[in-house]
Amino acid sequence: MILRAAPQIEQQLAGHGDILSDVMIDFPSSLWGYAPDLAIIAPGSERNKRGRFEWHSLEAVLEIISLGTRDDDFEKKLRMYAECAIPLYVIIDPSDNSCVVHSNPTRTGAYTDQEKIPFGEDLVLPLEGREIVVKTDGFPRSEG
Repeated sequence: MILRAAPQIEQQLAGHGDILSDVMIDFPSSLWGYAPDLAIIAPGSERNKRGRFEWHSLEAVLEIISLGTRDDDFEKKLRMYAECAIPLYVIIDPSDNSCVVHSNPTRTGAYTDQEKIPFGEDLVLPLEGREIVVKTDGFPRSEG
């Protein structure tokens, strides 16, 4: 799914931001950072002394659910991303054939809005001053 989404996002960013996949990002609550499946970096963001981007550089994080990461993605990461004021957190769930877009983070570790997008519909990512549209019709679907 990352292989299908990343080129679409990168093309639409057209130099106004960057996209990273499985690259460590420094978060205030973690000594070692986290490597989101896909992260959209705001235009003009710079790396820190460790050579990493920090949480406040993120405009959106996309995580793909797997059996081993399900609890982390739906609970631990959701809470941390909201506390860090990441504007968009998208959970891509192949077992449910859907994406859930979480927006409007609160410092208490929750997002006030969420929208479920079934695979086959466009995943719209409203970023600062622009919008990215990801076609999900090519995402692999669960048979269950």
